[in-house]
Amino acid sequence: MNAINLHVVGCPRSGTTLMAEMLVACYPHQGHSDHEETIFKVVPHEQGLRLSKKPNDVLWMAPLLERDPALHVIAMLRDPRSVICSMHKAWPGMYFCNYPVWKRAEKGAAAIAEHPRVLLLRYEDLVRDPMKVQAQIEARFPFLSRAHDFNRFHEVARAGEDAQNALGGVREVDQSRIAGWKEHLPRLKQQVERYPQLLADLVEHGYEEDNQWKECLEGIEANDFPCRYSDSSEFWKHLEQKLRFVGKRRRYFKARGL
Repeated sequence: MNAINLHVVGCPRSGTTLMAEMLVACYPHQGHSDHEETIFKVVPHEQGLRLSKKPNDVLWMAPLLERDPALHVIAMLRDPRSVICSMHKAWPGMYFCNYPVWKRAEKGAAAIAEHPRVLLLRYEDLVRDPMKVQAQIEARFPFLSRAHDFNRFHEVARAGEDAQNALGGVREVDQSRIAGWKEHLPRLKQQVERYPQLLADLVEHGYEEDNQWKECLEGIEANDFPCRYSDSSEFWKHLEQKLRFVGKRRRYFKARGL
């Protein structure tokens, strides 16, 4: 097998850790990241399969895919309500993500969704029918040779501490978190009021047929909660990231002789 990188990306809290750990546990490979590793730090290799994951790398995949034939990508998408209402064990007492972060990732995924070396997957589909999603993955990436079924992931996974914190523990895949946002309505109402475009995104991506679901927010008092990502404008931060990406991209291509 020639050198292949299969990289998992998507908005934080969209199922990237679950997907990456499933790949590591269920497919033979020659190397993988310890929880998270940006594609820019993945050391080039001459042959075999290398598995890696970095959610926010979804923002930078398009130009890399254009020039690097060894790069393959799984991009995860999840209901924005679930993303913005999700908590992380390593960040106690606060929400992990907000709508602007989800939206940036959604745009990044849309920019690469039609690429032949990219597979866009929904978290909800993965937990509802892991075997069907596994078949989709193998159809898109025929270089994968199955060792274990996804529905046995919890029996064979050897996730490290960081991955276990992100997952909330390794356990059998279930659907319990699909509508977990219903337990965080004050947080959700605050985000909907601040970012009303979220309503249109739910319909566009098929999570809702219309806005009738908002009835569950009636009588709920919106509340500001601590969040790892700021709700304030981060224009200068994002500009700095784009400028740094130019150098990272150049070094990436040079290291691979592209």
